[in-house]
Amino acid sequence: MKFLVIALPAFLLGLGLYYLITFLQRRQGIHKAGQEAKNILSRAERAAEKRLADAEVEVAEKIISAEQAQQKQWAEKQRVLRQTESELLARENRLHNEMAQFEKRRKELEKREQKLQQREAIVDKEKKEVEGSLKQQRLKLEEIAGLTTLEAKAELMRQLEYDARKEATRIIKKIEVNARERAKNLARIITTQAIEKMAPFYPRAATVSLVNLPNEEMKGRIIGREGRNIRSFERVTGVDVIVDDTPETILLACHNPQRRELAKLTLEMLVEDGRIHPARIEEFYQKCKEQFDASINEYGKETLFQLGILDMHEHLVYLVGRLRFRLMFGQNLLEHSVETAKIAISMAQAVDANVEVVKRAGILHEIGQIEEHVDDTHPMVLSSQIAKRFGESPAVVACIAHLHPDSPSSMPEAHILEAAEGLALMAPGVEKQGLERYVEHMESLETMVRGFKGVKEAYAIKAGRELLVLVDTESVDDDYTVWLAKDIAERIDREVKFAGRIKVQVVREARHVGYAT
Repeated sequence: MKFLVIALPAFLLGLGLYYLITFLQRRQGIHKAGQEAKNILSRAERAAEKRLADAEVEVAEKIISAEQAQQKQWAEKQRVLRQTESELLARENRLHNEMAQFEKRRKELEKREQKLQQREAIVDKEKKEVEGSLKQQRLKLEEIAGLTTLEAKAELMRQLEYDARKEATRIIKKIEVNARERAKNLARIITTQAIEKMAPFYPRAATVSLVNLPNEEMKGRIIGREGRNIRSFERVTGVDVIVDDTPETILLACHNPQRRELAKLTLEMLVEDGRIHPARIEEFYQKCKEQFDASINEYGKETLFQLGILDMHEHLVYLVGRLRFRLMFGQNLLEHSVETAKIAISMAQAVDANVEVVKRAGILHEIGQIEEHVDDTHPMVLSSQIAKRFGESPAVVACIAHLHPDSPSSMPEAHILEAAEGLALMAPGVEKQGLERYVEHMESLETMVRGFKGVKEAYAIKAGRELLVLVDTESVDDDYTVWLAKDIAERIDREVKFAGRIKVQVVREARHVGYAT
């Protein structure tokens, strides 16, 4: 019993001590956890403050760089404005000099007119003296020859008529010479003023287009593994892809402007998309071909809008847009037509001719170069026929036809258009014959190869050093492609003059597509 009395309080005391110790431990753990939470919160706040400071520094740097770029832009604009101002001052000085010359010439003409008036007075005086002498001669003739008054008068009239005709002939010749000289000077002044109003024509690169890339890494994507992407792009588009050390830039080379423009649009879409592989290249190329006609119409509308022509037939608008993708005599036909129209407008305004007629004829006079036809009709005659077919006025049609020797016109607008086209063809810096021969050589190669059986498309690339021939997989087999390459090479050896070596590459590719649903 004593043991129970002693053990029970001891047990209760031990139990109390256990709960007390457990409570104190829990309280200490809660305090420690709270302290750790405060430490974590403090570290998070310091990290957030550091990130905020870094972000502020980065934003400040961006603002500074943007301000520097803006300052550079303003400096460049100021430089351009200063240059433009200097050009305007030079032109103004030139105009002042010309005005001074005109004023000097006017004073000289006034002096000449005064001299002429004095000479006229002298001539009138001499005329009266001659009349008096004639009367005396008539009386003497009557006395010496025994002629009657009527006979003497008839003889005198014959003599006077002869002298008058002789003097009139001399005066007419002098007037004709002066008129021709004045006409030459006036034509020279009008032509000079028309050219001065035009911006000088500097022909752009006729066979190369530049594509800007967002970064250097994009070049690797375009090339692809072991060059498969760039080879596929060249095969699909028919242009040369030039990848050099120029940063963030790729060049597309082709003699055909339309094919080069399609390739440029395709590559720009691929770069924007970022996913570049052979199937994607073909897909984007087909999309660009579908959109190309719409872009051609936009080019035509924009050009006509700049010239102030708003009521032209849609087919003529399309043909004007197609001029952008055709070269002739080393010039882009659209740029040549626009320049011809602007020069003709200036000349027509100077001589009070019909500006609307020469403007429309100037922009349409080369459309016969791109309209497909099978006969031997001259392009200028074809241009006039197309203009007439699609509602242009007879005056416009006659002006265009006048550019062909067999269809002369007496209209002043026709002669103005002829002079304007001649001036536009004399643009400086164009290597006309060399570029024209190069384009003709490339096109003749492609046309010759397309005549072989089974050939679907042919592209002359690498500046004419390589021919890429695509054949129809359904009409020819692999064995035929071997003989086709040899036949093409042999025909080139026989019919084409060239230096070096031309590589003929025949490609036959079959592709089958299936869909799982």
